[in-house]
Amino acid sequence: MTTASAARISSPTEIAALVPHLVGFVPEESLVLVCLRGPRRRVGLTMRVDLAECADAPSAAAALVGRAAHEQAVAAVLLVYTEGPDRHDELVDEVDEALASAGVALQDALLVRSGRWTSYLCGDKRCCPAEGTPLEDAPSPALQLVQAEQALRGRVVLPSRDQLVAELSPPASAGGCAAAAEALSSDVRARGRIAVQTDAVAAWAAAVAAAEDPRAVPDAERLAVSLQDVQVRDRVLAWAPDRPEPLGRLLRAVARAAPPPYDAPACTMLAVVAWVQGDGALANVALDRALLAEPTYPLAVLVREALDQQVPPSVVRAWLRATAS
Repeated sequence: MTTASAARISSPTEIAALVPHLVGFVPEESLVLVCLRGPRRRVGLTMRVDLAECADAPSAAAALVGRAAHEQAVAAVLLVYTEGPDRHDELVDEVDEALASAGVALQDALLVRSGRWTSYLCGDKRCCPAEGTPLEDAPSPALQLVQAEQALRGRVVLPSRDQLVAELSPPASAGGCAAAAEALSSDVRARGRIAVQTDAVAAWAAAVAAAEDPRAVPDAERLAVSLQDVQVRDRVLAWAPDRPEPLGRLLRAVARAAPPPYDAPACTMLAVVAWVQGDGALANVALDRALLAEPTYPLAVLVREALDQQVPPSVVRAWLRATAS
């Protein structure tokens, strides 16, 4: 996950305040590694894992640092978010040692707890008191710039990852999509597949245009069902590099209207669009739902492998443009 902001963010307070914007929600019981790239140490890949998944500290550290090295990070900031009594010092030490072995400097390591941060690396009580430094309630000018940029892109910070999952949950009934599927099948029998495909792509184009207004969600069930046709799906997905914001808004609405098994294509496409935008949290939540609905869905399996390999958004954009040509 990346931020396109040119804002200069340097203090530990600003870094801790930035992380929720990078991951899309306020981390809880989490380990976060923010990669810094290039001579100006710009924010690059940001990785978050549950602390519960870090019981094997050496393995967890190796996995994170391997991805940081693949990202060509020159430095990193490590943050531990927890409300428990354990500071997870062993885990921090393992990550520090793994980063040093990979030639990546650990710029700082912060414990974030109860609205305060404490540095694992600094023992100077003048700048890092033992009781911690409060996180600022009012964002700094640099954070205000980040917030404004993300608001323009339609991204908000949610209270937790659970809230992100809940916002993408499917409807309780499959009745709407089942009726749309039956109508679409009848249409194919009456007019032929090519004519129906052409109309479906046109309907998606009109819906994406309407999605410039996030309140407009026309025929979500029929749109969801039309994506069962791989050619329709791929032609619509090719728009992601150039129109990610309206396409992403529309796909979120379609995913919320589509129960299993109709949701796998829309959720996979949403994962790709989120990936193009650098929104790793949404990409992973959408992809988890797609694979839960259809574990062998080929595009979802491919996207999962690529996400796990940390393929950068720029490569995904190039691939989508190549498939459209």
